[in-house]
Amino acid sequence: MKTYTVRCEWDSTGWWVVTVPELPGAVSQARRLDQVSGDVAEVVELMTGEKPGTYAIEIETVYPGPAGAAAREAVALRRQAEEIGTAASDAVRNAVLALRSEGLTLRDSATLAGISYQRAQQIERSTLKHAG
Repeated sequence: MKTYTVRCEWDSTGWWVVTVPELPGAVSQARRLDQVSGDVAEVVELMTGEKPGTYAIEIETVYPGPAGAAAREAVALRRQAEEIGTAASDAVRNAVLALRSEGLTLRDSATLAGISYQRAQQIERSTLKHAG
């Protein structure tokens, strides 16, 4: 599936200037970023004949100054937090299963893994369901 990169740059007039580098001359503007995908879909269809759903749109935003830097930092930190959350969930699951395989009770396994007894039960049930 083809992906079109959409570059949205904040303009001092209060509009987002929208360009599609893969389509020379594809320039639009939007008041809000949530309007960009629909506008770009129309532009892509008009310029290429491609119907929505046959391509992907990747939106790249450029907002200047300290506020833009703060937004970029927030996005990067949220991505890191999601990755850490996934790693933590995997580690907890592995810990519960390892402790249970060594004969510890479900309650003790939960306490050692730092989770509730109910969560440990969910982990164990999920593992048994997928194994059987």
